[in-house]
Amino acid sequence: MDIFTHLVFGALIYNLFLKEVTYDYLQYAIFIAVLPDLDVFIAPLKRVFKSNYLEHRSGSHSYVIGVIISAIIGAIYSIVTQQSFFVIWIIGIFFYGTHVSLDLLNTTKIPCFYPISKKEYCFYVEKAGSSFTLVTSVIFLIHFLIFYNPIPDLITLYLIINIWTYFMLIYYSYRILTKIWISSRLEENQKYFPGVLPFYYIIFEKEIVGDTISLHLEKKSHFSRSKLIYKNNATLLPQEMELLKEALRICMETYYYAKWTVLPIFFRNDNVFSIRFFFIEPMVRSRAMYNQFDFDKNTSRLIDNKQRYSHI
Repeated sequence: MDIFTHLVFGALIYNLFLKEVTYDYLQYAIFIAVLPDLDVFIAPLKRVFKSNYLEHRSGSHSYVIGVIISAIIGAIYSIVTQQSFFVIWIIGIFFYGTHVSLDLLNTTKIPCFYPISKKEYCFYVEKAGSSFTLVTSVIFLIHFLIFYNPIPDLITLYLIINIWTYFMLIYYSYRILTKIWISSRLEENQKYFPGVLPFYYIIFEKEIVGDTISLHLEKKSHFSRSKLIYKNNATLLPQEMELLKEALRICMETYYYAKWTVLPIFFRNDNVFSIRFFFIEPMVRSRAMYNQFDFDKNTSRLIDNKQRYSHI
């Protein structure tokens, strides 16, 4: 989820649940709601400590880490402002947890119980860094600034806040229900992916029978015809099947790539066998990142590795 959506969602949730209590902690709650994404500033430390959990959307995106960080920041905030540490800590835990929960809806896995568990989760409800939520969040901020400055139009301002609060809640409820409904009807070899717009979604089907790999990628909608993105049946030689396993192993060694689902496409050229892994989660308009491995068929050695972005 982009930082603007976390900011707006945090502010709207505070307005929905805590406005009748106090607005004293609004700015603090918004700061905590975007805090996990500030891990981009500690990502360079990965080179020093050699830990994948210092990367963006990694160790910081954990409920357990949220409890600890909220306690540390809450203690400092409490000393400076003379406010109740317990209240500040609870607000910090809630809004840090809100950020983690929103990112759990995305298509990029996060270790939400790190360091207790390093297992990563995601629910494939919303695209990570969705352009739709980014645009709607920016529109809300523009509306808010227009009616807040220089003299607040409070009636219009509260109306806008209420409209956007329920819009966000209805939007995410719709996304969640769509995912549950569609996924409940899929076969074991099929997988659901959310589209950029809320009415669209992607179905990926992969089946391996002996030496044959069947692949099917289709864009669907609740209100329009389906669109075939990719379909292929590839029969691999025993050596090629082993090279596929080796390429997949190497690809999954990269922490960020290991979070995503791959669509393998094969190329044969003289003595070179190439395997191109397209990553489905970040795909937009049938274009996606890919990682390609080129093997010498005579020696089975890896001779080249390319990372690109192109149409599937």
